[in-house]
Parts: sequence; structure tokens; C-alpha cells
Amino acid sequence: MKVLLTGGSGFIGKNLIKQLSKNHNITAILRPTSKISEISSFCKIYHYDGDLNKLISLFKKEKFNTIIHLATCYKPSHTPDDISEIIQANITLGVCILEAIKQNKLPCIFINTITFSQFAKPPSYSPASLYDSTKQAFLDIIKYYSTEMPFCFFSNLMLYNTYGHNDPRPKIFNLWNQSLKNNISIEMSNGDQLLDFSHIDDVINGFEILINLCIKKEIDNNSIFTLQNQRYSLKELEEFFSQIKNKKIPIIWGAKPYRTNEIFDPISEQNSNFSKLPKWQPKISIKEGIKIVYGK
Repeated sequence: MKVLLTGGSGFIGKNLIKQLSKNHNITAILRPTSKISEISSFCKIYHYDGDLNKLISLFKKEKFNTIIHLATCYKPSHTPDDISEIIQANITLGVCILEAIKQNKLPCIFINTITFSQFAKPPSYSPASLYDSTKQAFLDIIKYYSTEMPFCFFSNLMLYNTYGHNDPRPKIFNLWNQSLKNNISIEMSNGDQLLDFSHIDDVINGFEILINLCIKKEIDNNSIFTLQNQRYSLKELEEFFSQIKNKKIPIIWGAKPYRTNEIFDPISEQNSNFSKLPKWQPKISIKEGIKIVYGK
């Protein structure tokens, strides 16, 4: 199978490329400035400069069977200088890929990724940020293209928080780990919000399951599935982390207020119409995962 993947230089993208390349031919579409050293031996690289005609030609030549759209520009809050990049990554790139499929009348599977923070107040759509608004806008655009391209099969996968080895992102577990290493205090909220974390291996397994479900048409077209996992409060996660590290994280609880759109109970199959991805069950518990990635 020939797979085109966007967002290949990101944490999830790099891991997905390495796994899928074992059985499929992968092409990663990246910006000319993206770093490719970790993935170049696992896939072809196509640097997209914004020229749609070149992209249409690429699709005509390669005839991809599956497109996995991971590319995103995540900004929990934005400045005026961020707007162009957010729209380009979260809307324009995806639209150009859909148009390239349409112009070539290319039968394929299109898997889009969405985020739980598009639904900050379940079960209705309530974006926590401009980023979330653009993710929802692209979801609406997919609905238009799905009517224009009945020869394609569309599906959407909702992601929550991810973690794993070699994750460069300033995510909470990495911040806690650095805090312990450097003995630096961290100011946080009261820590009552529930969080949904999955180890990267479980997330990659979810993508593989969804690809197979799409190929076999065992799910409905344009469906949305979640990789819902067991939720814990921020304070509970800190307890797990400290136990595994055998050292208390120097957190100052209550030093920061909750964010304006703080999500206390992430959207799930319990508080929405969305379903958990069929046949998917996480294999790595949060305690086991923290121990694998951050244990001594």
C-alpha cells in the first residue's frame, strides 16, 4: 500500500512512519524547513512549497492508496503573528491535498486527526482556542469534499494526550522530569482537571486498526472515533510520577489559575455521541508507561 502522511516530522508522525514503513511504502509531505534526519531512511520525502499544481502532479504519479493527515500547528493561545501559520497548517494544506485527490479522481482512504479540545464543553462543539476552531473548520471542509468524491472513504480519529520515548515537546511529563532533574519548582493550578494520556505505541496501534477498518469498510464513511483511555486528575498523575521516580515533584499547587477554557472532563463516549475506536484497547497502563519512559 502507498501511504502519504502529513506531519511526519512531529512526534506522532515520526513514530507512525517507522511502524507503517515495515509493511507499506510511505511518502511524507513536509515543509522545506522540516527536519528529516529521523525519518528519511523510512520513507520518501516530498517538500511542499505551496504549489498546488505540483501537488496534483505528485498524486497523479504516485496514486496513493491512503492519506493520513497529521499536520497541525498547535497553539493553545495565539498572537496575531501566529494566525497565518495556524490557518496554513490546519486548513490550507489539508484543502490542497483534498483538491489534489479530487483533480485526479483518486480512490483512496483519507484519515484525518482531530482533537478533544474542539469540544471543551461536551457534548457540543465548543473550541478551546483558535487552533481548535481551525481543526473544526477542516472537519467541515472534509464533509464537502466527501460529497464531491464518493470514490474516497473518510474517517476521523480523535486524539488526546500522548507521551513516549524521545518526545521533544514541552508536555507535562517532560516538564515534571526536568523539574526533578534540576530541582526547580513548578507553579500549577489546583490539579483537579481530568487528563487522558496514551503511550505512543497504543496510539500508533490505533492508527493501524483504523486503516484496516477503512480498507475492509467495517465502519461508516465520515465517522469519528476516539482513542479514549482511562482518565486521572493532574494530582493523581503527579502521585504516580513521584512514586515511580521515588521523589516528590516540587509543585506549588494552586499558584496558577485554571485557564479560561479549562477542560475538566474531556469528551468521551460517555458524554457525547462519539464512539471509541472498535477493536482498540490500550495495552500500556499509565503507571507502566511512566515507568517505561521516565523510570530510572
